[in-house]
Amino acid sequence: MARFTFSAGNARVLARAPLYALGALAAVLVPRSPRRWVFASGIGLGEGALALLALTAEREPERHLTWLASDRAELAAARARGLRALPKRGPRGLWATLRAGVVVVTHGFGDVNRFGVSGARVVQLWHGIPLKRLHLDTGAALRLPLIGSLPGVGRLMAALYRRAGAQIALFPVSSELVAARIRSAFGLPASRVIVTGDPRDDVLLAGTPEARRSTARALVSAALVTAGGAPLPDASPVVLYAPTWRDGAVDAAIPTPAEWSQIAAWADRTGATLLIRSHPLGAGSYAEGAAGSPRIRLLGRDALTDVTPALPALDALVTDYSSIAFDAAIAGVPSVFFAPDLASYLATRGLYQPYREFSGGEPATTWVETLERLEAVLGGGPARDDALRHAAWLRDEVVDHLDGRATERVLEAILGLLGDPVATAPAVPAPPASRRRLVITDAELDDHAVSLRGTTPGVIARLALVGPRQTIELAVSQVRDEFTAGAPLFDERWGAEGLPPRSDDYRLEVTLEGDVHASARAAVATELDPGFRSPLLRAELRADAGTLVLRVAAPLADDERGASAQKRLEAQYRRRTAIPENAVFFESFYSQTAACNPLAIDRELARVRPDVTRYWSVVDRSIAVPEGAVAIVEGSAEWWRVRADARLLVVNDWLRKRWMPRPHQSVLQTWHGTMLKRLALDREGVGLRTRIAVRRESRRWTVLMAQNDYAATILRRAYAFRGPLWVEGYPRNDVLVWADPAMRRAVRARLGLRPEQRAVLYAPTWRDDAREIVDYLDLPSLPSALAALPGEHVVLVRGHSRTLRHGRDLAVDGLIDVTTYPDMAELLLAADVVVTDYSSLMFDITATDTPLVLFAPDREHYERELRGFYFDLLAEAPVPVTDSRAGLIAELARRAAAPGPAAESPALSAWRQRFTALDDGRAAERVVARIIAERMLERG
Repeated sequence: MARFTFSAGNARVLARAPLYALGALAAVLVPRSPRRWVFASGIGLGEGALALLALTAEREPERHLTWLASDRAELAAARARGLRALPKRGPRGLWATLRAGVVVVTHGFGDVNRFGVSGARVVQLWHGIPLKRLHLDTGAALRLPLIGSLPGVGRLMAALYRRAGAQIALFPVSSELVAARIRSAFGLPASRVIVTGDPRDDVLLAGTPEARRSTARALVSAALVTAGGAPLPDASPVVLYAPTWRDGAVDAAIPTPAEWSQIAAWADRTGATLLIRSHPLGAGSYAEGAAGSPRIRLLGRDALTDVTPALPALDALVTDYSSIAFDAAIAGVPSVFFAPDLASYLATRGLYQPYREFSGGEPATTWVETLERLEAVLGGGPARDDALRHAAWLRDEVVDHLDGRATERVLEAILGLLGDPVATAPAVPAPPASRRRLVITDAELDDHAVSLRGTTPGVIARLALVGPRQTIELAVSQVRDEFTAGAPLFDERWGAEGLPPRSDDYRLEVTLEGDVHASARAAVATELDPGFRSPLLRAELRADAGTLVLRVAAPLADDERGASAQKRLEAQYRRRTAIPENAVFFESFYSQTAACNPLAIDRELARVRPDVTRYWSVVDRSIAVPEGAVAIVEGSAEWWRVRADARLLVVNDWLRKRWMPRPHQSVLQTWHGTMLKRLALDREGVGLRTRIAVRRESRRWTVLMAQNDYAATILRRAYAFRGPLWVEGYPRNDVLVWADPAMRRAVRARLGLRPEQRAVLYAPTWRDDAREIVDYLDLPSLPSALAALPGEHVVLVRGHSRTLRHGRDLAVDGLIDVTTYPDMAELLLAADVVVTDYSSLMFDITATDTPLVLFAPDREHYERELRGFYFDLLAEAPVPVTDSRAGLIAELARRAAAPGPAAESPALSAWRQRFTALDDGRAAERVVARIIAERMLERG
């Protein structure tokens, strides 16, 4: 198996830094000619680079076109086709790259001579429509070996990726939807990412379907003969299995000997030929299957460099997370999706769209299931019809032009980039509206509602503006093919009324009657106004990502927005003479919510000192603050004023750099949990910059609060804190003790839980190497797995606060995504069973009788490579610890069979004595009493 990994590749890039510098110097000295173009592809002779070279040679014969080859075989193949070709490595490849005015690549700068790219007009033809997250959009691409978990490494790699992306002059893509993904992944401005169609897919649209199939079968037969085998049997069904790579990890789908026997028997029974093409960077051991059956054939890159032209030969495709499913959809080939390692793959890489949307439902997870689905698809009837409908949906979502002229448009765009007097910007026709696309003919937005009018190709079943963490449902009225729709901007959220939407982009998605999935496609055929600002939000409508987008932002004034405005306000804050105000400034999890210990302290302070003004820092006004408190939007002029004037600041995380202590102020750092995972200075490999930042931060705190003596000892050491340390229990857990059944019922009602339902709360902590919630459980399929247990189970999924701004709420029957629910304590109150991994809530929940299960599938990786632990979880946890989904389900089954409180074990008693002895329901009372006694506020 190829052992390429992102981290190893990034390390090589850093090691070659001197060579890049020399290459950049040489590029300054060597003049580039717009007549000289070089082409290359990471797979060899093929992809869109070859199609573009062929068309350019035909239409621009005066250009000096060169193919740069990676090895001798590619060099010979290029010359055999009559191309001017050179090896990319060595002085000739460097010289050709340095002199080229245009550099065309499909995988990256390494396709050509990477040290000669600086200063060229780079045309990046990507090697597929992205499903897997790329570059800046995935932590997997920003890793380095050994030091990858150190602070700042991810930012360093992101900066390098952005710098490399800045050299791309033109990035052609297949659709506006794909353009949005590419802009995000490469950090590119919209002007450089153009929708032309993908040149690599033109071959799938040329000629008649019959001609394409005949040509493709002949191509596959010739490749198999070249590899030393027999041609394809006449008229036999052809299936291609093409898994993606796993960043150097083992391919979980490689068949066992028993599975190879089952596959061979299936092929014999159906008369099908199974072609296997593993990804070049993740080749598995598939030779055993080919050796055991003549109907199982390997179709590697050595036999067929570019598989795209061969796709029309297929009767079905089997894949997992590969973009080849999009290409197959363009070719009209149905796919069967086989994803045995879906949970772990999503946890480490991430996708641009929900996987079950991409796959059309639940994927197969075993070879037996895959073969059954294949047989149904090959047999025709409803199964094949459904698979073909899904293929058409996939195609229409990501391809705007199906005319086979993408290469022409790309060539026109390059010539326009060079200032060719004949060429103009590429003539890109609008996609036909009949392809399941709404047309918006009028759109209005005011400070309370959004309304749309337009035409539709079918009956609208649902129309919504969908954001990552919130959805705005539109009420639709339709007469024939015309519709009107609208929705209020302010709505109820988790029991709080009249809240504006969260700051984010909301894409218009439509579900037509008969469709399985929503389509995020809409043609905007009207001029959109610039939007508005109110005291509660800023909003505007935009045409973006192939649809209509509602963009909502915090209600900052024009002179408060942007980096320069914030620098000016910060400078004023630092110069300003504060006017002490008998007020408290509350901030929880960087202003993203009103919760945790600060919320409990606010509640008690409002009770005993109603004269004190309580300000809450919020990122926007979608966050509900406690009754009687004042919301101040982070970054506003008022926010800066209160940070200077308030006598007391109560926070549960870092204050961050934008704070300057004043003589009248005190800072109560409540922190946000007892720790299993190592913190701050206790982490291995902490650099000097981080050590300085930790000490600077802790010097800002007047008092540090801890839940117990164990946490107090660690916090003092990990943050080198020298001031007073209050050990009073955790105010945030008070509600777990004094809440009555009526309060629990009220919380469950807000969550949409019925009294008889059994709520399983899954709340993992965040991972330093991932931005989104980890999903080793395959959460979308978990409710169906729990359906076999006694009683009716509902899964509550809670992402960590640091994943709040990343990912998308899960929408599955039997599952409620509560990542945006403001208060974790209330979720613990509502749960019947709690599941976590290394989160501090493992300590909080043991103050109650609610069962706890620890699900730790990546424990060794987390301990050795990410954070490390303060104690041995397996040895000391007084609750079940499992590392598998099956083990977790077994524990939940055991709990469901005996739902009452379990007898307290000696281990649990010792755990409670050590960690939650002070969580008696009166922690907030004690903390507020000390605040008043210490005169952190003026006397009432």
